[in-house]
Amino acid sequence: MRTLLIFLILLPLIFGATAPGVPSVNQQPPVAPKTVKVAAVQCSSDLGDVAANTRKLTALAQEAAKAGAKFVVLPETAITGYLSQDLKTNWHIKGMPIEKRFEGKDPKGFAEEVPGASTKHFCALAKKLGIYLTVPLLEVDFTKGKDAPRYFNTVCLASPKGELVAHYRKLTPWPYPEKSWATAGDRGVQVYDTEYGRVGLGICFDIHTVLEKYEPHAIWCLLYPIAWVDQEHPAEWMWEKLPARVKPFKHHLVGANWSVDKKPDWRGYGFSVIVSNEGTVIAGAKSLYGSEIVYADLPTAK
Repeated sequence: MRTLLIFLILLPLIFGATAPGVPSVNQQPPVAPKTVKVAAVQCSSDLGDVAANTRKLTALAQEAAKAGAKFVVLPETAITGYLSQDLKTNWHIKGMPIEKRFEGKDPKGFAEEVPGASTKHFCALAKKLGIYLTVPLLEVDFTKGKDAPRYFNTVCLASPKGELVAHYRKLTPWPYPEKSWATAGDRGVQVYDTEYGRVGLGICFDIHTVLEKYEPHAIWCLLYPIAWVDQEHPAEWMWEKLPARVKPFKHHLVGANWSVDKKPDWRGYGFSVIVSNEGTVIAGAKSLYGSEIVYADLPTAK
């Protein structure tokens, strides 16, 4: 009996097969991928039309995942909307200052708690698609009481397991449009260790100060939703100044900027970019209007 047992254990080794519970001498551990595809989604949103925005973003995330992207970054507050496409309507909380050019829109009824309906939807989508997906929205917080809501410019990160793994509130809201509604973030920087490398989250105007805050965390990539507004197109900023800003910190950046559906009388949309850890634009949007997905293969962290 003992001789038979020894023979059965050695049999798969002799013929190159693996018996149940017995590892093959040729079996190797899985090799980590050397690169990973990332996607920056450039698209428009309509202020307050959460349902339509969600449908659009869902379809674009599905398209990116079908193309092989494992990280999909959506534009700033794309679920709720940032400003109206004509740049005339802005979120406004009673009692807070607002620029004269804007007509105010109360965020009550549009802003969501985290976790909430949108984070639940996009976490389920991330799980279905097997991707890391940013969830950018206007967040309402009631920790100071139902009569004292605070509103944040927020982006969360959903994992391929369908979990909410990071929750970031914009640390430095841009004063011009956001002074009428946004509270400065109170959660600090947010990092998460993926199987490809450590990622951090930042939002648009944060770029002027947040990179120094992330430096001690040695992130591999910054996932960066944007809604840039300017008198000129942000080509110089997105294609030259932004890469130069990122270069000293030696991490990648996936920047997803908003777009508009048709030519307006203002500029500052489009030009979404993916920047390498050498401070080089390796992929960028080619269109200004409608939706476009920018892809790049990034080397994974060692």
